[in-house]
Amino acid sequence: MKSKFIYLFLALLLPGCIFVFLKLFGRNEFAVAPLYQSAPPTVTGCSNVTLPYSVPDTVLSTLNFGRDKLVVVIFDETTVDGRAQIDRVTDEIKDDAVHIIHHTSLDVKTSSWKRCTFFLAEPRNTVLVDAQGKIRGEYTMSDREEVDRLLTEITIILKKY
Repeated sequence: MKSKFIYLFLALLLPGCIFVFLKLFGRNEFAVAPLYQSAPPTVTGCSNVTLPYSVPDTVLSTLNFGRDKLVVVIFDETTVDGRAQIDRVTDEIKDDAVHIIHHTSLDVKTSSWKRCTFFLAEPRNTVLVDAQGKIRGEYTMSDREEVDRLLTEITIILKKY
């Protein structure tokens, strides 16, 4: 009977000790790696890019955002679900470190940016760009799971977990 009590005590103590050890000395680290660092997609009709890829300064200055911000660029989202998700993103990101740019219509310049600068292929219409001009993610705004992923990746990049 006494040996059963010792085994039961050890069986309960060991997981408790592991939990306390991990809680005190463990660290959760997540990172959202930049896209297109080794090989960007080849898009016909677009110029070649240099590696590691970052959005050109001419586009960044035209988008008019500070170098200390994350930027969410949304291209031509007209569906009802997409507009609701845009409102959701705007409501959940009330941080000065994130800037949202929404292009409601695709003219020649923004269409070229979408295809040649941000490498967005249908159905993707949203891109997350970090402060260094690196593309961190591509998303479809009308898909709730994609928007959840966007919000999670913004949180990870801003280290708010």
